[in-house]
Amino acid sequence: MPDRTPIRGTSRHSIARAGATALATALLLALASCGGAPKAPAASDAWVEPAFERAPHSGWSNAGEEVVFSFASVGDTRQDPTNPDPSTLIPPLTGTLLEQDRIWLQNTRAWSRILRTVQDQKANMLVVNGDMVMGYGRSSVPEAWATRPPSVNDVAASDIARLQRQYAYWRGMVAGLFETGTYVLPVPGNHETQCSDTVTTQKGACRKGKSAYAENEDAWRANMGDLIVDTRRFKAVTGFDASQVSGAEPASAPGIAEGFSTDQSKLSYSFDVKVTGGLLHFAVINTYATGQDGVAPVQWLARDLAQARARGARQLFVFGHKPAFDYNPEAIRGKVFRPDGLDPTPAGTTPGSKAFWKVIVDNGATYFAGHLHVMHLDRIALPTDPTQPLTSVSGTSAVPRGAAWQVLVGSGGSPFDVGLEGRCPDCRTPKLNEASDRHYAWARVLVHRNGRVSLEIWGFDDQFGPARVLKVVNSLQSPENRPQP
Repeated sequence: MPDRTPIRGTSRHSIARAGATALATALLLALASCGGAPKAPAASDAWVEPAFERAPHSGWSNAGEEVVFSFASVGDTRQDPTNPDPSTLIPPLTGTLLEQDRIWLQNTRAWSRILRTVQDQKANMLVVNGDMVMGYGRSSVPEAWATRPPSVNDVAASDIARLQRQYAYWRGMVAGLFETGTYVLPVPGNHETQCSDTVTTQKGACRKGKSAYAENEDAWRANMGDLIVDTRRFKAVTGFDASQVSGAEPASAPGIAEGFSTDQSKLSYSFDVKVTGGLLHFAVINTYATGQDGVAPVQWLARDLAQARARGARQLFVFGHKPAFDYNPEAIRGKVFRPDGLDPTPAGTTPGSKAFWKVIVDNGATYFAGHLHVMHLDRIALPTDPTQPLTSVSGTSAVPRGAAWQVLVGSGGSPFDVGLEGRCPDCRTPKLNEASDRHYAWARVLVHRNGRVSLEIWGFDDQFGPARVLKVVNSLQSPENRPQP
């Protein structure tokens, strides 16, 4: 719940004014620091951006195969100040984080390159699947400020100010997409809604471990709410109408009946888009709500998708942060597939991910997720034995009925889940399940005039080589089509 600790004594209003003035001053100083002339990098930094392939729509020539709508999806763009991937250091492997990224906590080089390519591919939408900011603080007024006015440095170092400037930097990076025809839709992740007791600058502000808090959900709405879903702006940017918006207000968002104790509006939301060839439906879910960390709003989603289908939606796409099915890229250190995933039930009982995945399968939807810092594409079937975990059926000789695609693209710039072995600069790439396990990658979905939906996974390696197509699914709806290398 929000922090309502009263400020005692006659100094309450003066302290509030001092805090507000300090916060404004700190934020102005932070914004001003962006405007100075950039320092020229040393020659050893090798700041040469490799050429990358331009990728217009794929040029389908058969009748009805023209692309009428497209969107991209990726997640996890934030940087890690204490454990960055060594390939993001300047110079690579042996240097330090670029000061800009240490302060603003983005993998600016990888994320800006993905954004440029998505722009160049002329996507109508970009859906970002959470962990856009480092976050992990608590967006509440520190209790110490109740007894003494904070200094400018106090305000600048507070969780509130740190989170605000991280949001501001991220919003600035994506702003240009709106001017070139791509609407950006954000998905909340655990770094946005949770507080970590090891990251917060406010001692005792949050419980041990990581937990979501209402104040952080409020901060999400304050910084991202104007994007969810501004139908007038969506039309102006994309040329398409967004309709049947749900979840923008508390009454249509997941509620108390499903165990949610805080306002979930603009955290879980959905809408339709009418295109030539059919009606598209997009649903975003918050998988890290206050008191429901790692839980999907299954009942809300089931109703939402059923209503969309009743309206005639032919293609349904669901976006969340946490995957329903975890993939382990470090094959030499354990099993390729891990049992973790969306699981709202206590350990030892039937995983809730099965209930969630049944909603996806029953509605013929495709699920896009992040959280794991890797790209992986799987067709996942519900097990006939409810005690067994979800399993991938990609690459098998026969895909059973009751399978759907999970598109894991938590590969937008955060430290890769599979690290470099050895001591840098002699470190080396470990054995991977797939060569693309250390690629910055994103999904590109193409909706064709005849209603077919195809998927391309694009990416570039950790050496920032040329971008290329890594995977293709010719039809997301057809069980006989499987990923092609």
